[in-house]
Amino acid sequence: MTDSQYSIHQVEDLLQFFRSELSAAFEKLGLTTREETKTYLVHLLESFARLDERSRTAIGFQRPAAFLLGDALQSAGDRRIEAYRLLGDASLFSCGFFEEYLNRNRSVVALDYYRSMGRNAYAHLESLMQFKAPGGAFHIIYDELTDKFDTVVEAFRVLAGCDQSATCEQLVDRWQKTGVLDARAWAKIDAFPGSDDGEA
Repeated sequence: MTDSQYSIHQVEDLLQFFRSELSAAFEKLGLTTREETKTYLVHLLESFARLDERSRTAIGFQRPAAFLLGDALQSAGDRRIEAYRLLGDASLFSCGFFEEYLNRNRSVVALDYYRSMGRNAYAHLESLMQFKAPGGAFHIIYDELTDKFDTVVEAFRVLAGCDQSATCEQLVDRWQKTGVLDARAWAKIDAFPGSDDGEA
């Protein structure tokens, strides 16, 4: 990681924190994206780090992906766009941060199912935005997330530092109970050394 791993306690802005660490993860993987896409992902991470019970339910983490897909298929216009966005974002975040959890506790459905759901959701969004606002920022973002979904998942895994699955599982349990993604706790995993009593 970058030098920011040794001074996380000095970072008060979660957007700045996630931008720095996501950039480092991208660099490690050799991943490049448009600036619009990176900004979208930074805001996604920041918003998920601040979830409360109501917003966590609204996003769809407590509902099967198939139900979210059903919402999208049964909706129209902006509601359909929003439903696909929720499915894409929730799938991307879950696969990136909670892959071990999905593998252990939902073994009836293969992890590829969640990746496919997310990738296809962004593909539908790209098509919808191509019709609604061709060449616009979101058209570009969703097109790139469709093409690079799996690599972005890997970048999130680098950011999460999920080499220690037991630690990650504890953070997942805490997040499920409180609705809060504890950036400080993630920073204490080996991927972020030197941040024992820091705060993000």
